[in-house]
Amino acid sequence: MSGYFYLDVLLKLASEAENPLPVYVKGCIEQSLHRIFGEIGGHTTVDVLKFDEKRHRLILRVPEEFYVKLRAALTLIDKFQGIPCYFHVQSASRVLISLVDTF
Repeated sequence: MSGYFYLDVLLKLASEAENPLPVYVKGCIEQSLHRIFGEIGGHTTVDVLKFDEKRHRLILRVPEEFYVKLRAALTLIDKFQGIPCYFHVQSASRVLISLVDTF
């Protein structure tokens, strides 16, 4: 196995001001990890492999041992750049190719 988990995630914003940039989405997720689990517990690598600006969908990659923490951090995010939001995990898998049809 690859040692990673892959997640197909939808970012749902309360208002559509403008299309978010992937770097800001990643920063929002990392900030949530650090806020919830602290500097050591939340320190991991979260990679945005693909980002669809129009539909606000992204494919994330995270090491297996941080999968549960990432899901918790995504669940607890309630604002993106001051706009109320939520992240919805459409699907998750240890194999990236299984997410290709859903994206």
